[in-house]
Amino acid sequence: MKFTVNKIEWKLYPALNDITAKELFSSFDKAFEVDGEVVSSGQFCYAIRIYAGGRTYYVKRYQAKGMHRWKAFHRCRPVTEYHNYDYFARLGIPVPQIVGYGIQRIMGLFRRGVIITEGVPHATDLDTLMRTRPDLFCDRAWLFQVLQSLADYVRRLHEDGFTHEDLKWRNILATTTKVPSVFLIDCPSGSRKMYLRHKYFLVKDLAGLDRPAARNLSCTTRLRFYLWYRNQSKLTPRDKKLIAKVIARR
Repeated sequence: MKFTVNKIEWKLYPALNDITAKELFSSFDKAFEVDGEVVSSGQFCYAIRIYAGGRTYYVKRYQAKGMHRWKAFHRCRPVTEYHNYDYFARLGIPVPQIVGYGIQRIMGLFRRGVIITEGVPHATDLDTLMRTRPDLFCDRAWLFQVLQSLADYVRRLHEDGFTHEDLKWRNILATTTKVPSVFLIDCPSGSRKMYLRHKYFLVKDLAGLDRPAARNLSCTTRLRFYLWYRNQSKLTPRDKKLIAKVIARR
């Protein structure tokens, strides 16, 4: 078996029809060299926004720094996020279109990774919408459609034994159209878990959603969301115990 010191895996999807974007992202190295507007940054990853050919693209770059577990031979964060996007799509949960993906390993250890997605027209994350378009949250028709879709997606994940682990308003996109569409983004940590760990992270997911909801939505609306999530019309004693755990974790 041949061992490669510097191994790069790079995929550019055929769906990327724009010639300008194809040139920008024609190789793994170019995906790291291209400049754009920084939209988020952290210790190990940052994302930039690029406009090309009349479309918007988001380039999320990961770099290994220091001695961290996700540098090792097993699946690392960009790989996990890439596979989770595919998993969500198979469950029928809308996600942004992936147009490019790459990972670099040196001596078998993760060094860099990148995921490129196409921007969703007229879509903004819920956290930003709450600050910039509070009128939308006063529109019951729009708000209830968003919450029903979100409740349905979260239920699908949880019933399949999957937890997101970073299910916050900033990681949920909604379109500002009259009939809104909802998309999940940024999931580099989510996975299926054993029963007890699944229960723990299930509460974490719900608490992450309810934290901003408690500040911006009425108790009645939050209760509606939970009932839609549970796909039932009234609370059971089991539901009340779960809600108490969510509030305590919030």
